[in-house]
Amino acid sequence: MRKKRAQCLYRNICPINHMYKVDYQSYVLLFKVLSNEVRLKLIDALEEGDKSVGELCECIGEDQTRVSHELKCLVVCGLADYRRDGKRIIYSLNRSSVLPILRAAASHAEKFADRMKGCEMVSEAKRIVVRGVLTSV
Repeated sequence: MRKKRAQCLYRNICPINHMYKVDYQSYVLLFKVLSNEVRLKLIDALEEGDKSVGELCECIGEDQTRVSHELKCLVVCGLADYRRDGKRIIYSLNRSSVLPILRAAASHAEKFADRMKGCEMVSEAKRIVVRGVLTSV
């Protein structure tokens, strides 16, 4: 007897189009880019308007090396862009892609913040057992 292939119960309401092969790895990569606190601070600062690296360092309180490193990631991943203005490089946000994602994330985080904090799979306060003693990391 052949087993039936499991179907998505949420096919009719799921935002992922099931008519095409879903590339879940692309979603994982996007959420990894957005899971970095410095990158989120940069996105927030760029939402106010275009800025240079120096201006972004001032806005988020990070050093130039770290800011440049994280900006490179945002540019390569298509969440930000840059242009030259004389010797300065000015960064801007890819608003059409980033803002809808962040609005949805903010809405979800507002509704479920307490539940997410309590989830041991993703919480900052992960528990581990060291030599038989339960401790928090």
